[in-house]
Amino acid sequence: MFLDIKGKPCLVVGGGEVAFRKTETLLKSGATQVKVVAPLLHPGFAKLGEKGQVRFFRRKFRLSDLKGAALVVCSTDSEEVNALVGEAAARSGALVNVVDRPALCNFIVPAVFRNGPLTIAVSTGGASPALAKKIRLQLEKTYGGAFAEKVEALRQLRVKMLASKAKADKQAYFRLLRQI
Repeated sequence: MFLDIKGKPCLVVGGGEVAFRKTETLLKSGATQVKVVAPLLHPGFAKLGEKGQVRFFRRKFRLSDLKGAALVVCSTDSEEVNALVGEAAARSGALVNVVDRPALCNFIVPAVFRNGPLTIAVSTGGASPALAKKIRLQLEKTYGGAFAEKVEALRQLRVKMLASKAKADKQAYFRLLRQI
């Protein structure tokens, strides 16, 4: 699922390594309002706190933490908390992902590869996140490195083609596309 989450309040419940990675992913995806609730925080969160990108609440989850959250990610080692967050977030109308608990989610997070303007997402529908990660790593080999420059060149040609409607611009665009 590709979402525009800029300016949308996001909540991460949990403070371990997985919660840290999910928070980083939210930020890479454009999140500008991230709140993390957990009694203990992974050391990596300190770096995010320095940049002012994330607000931290070092305590146990409260139902009131869901207020206004458009997207919720829950990654705790407590099945009770995971179930509470998953059910309450869904009732509140938020998009919710409880890590490794597809039955508690109304969306799942794919393995994502980014290279400049190119984003490729791989999902197994929750069946095997490890397989999705393996496929993502294979895609990185094919579409990594200078591939982002090719995508950017296509973007520029497409803008020119759409603006001018000239046959030569359209031919140049499709010629470059065939070369990739």
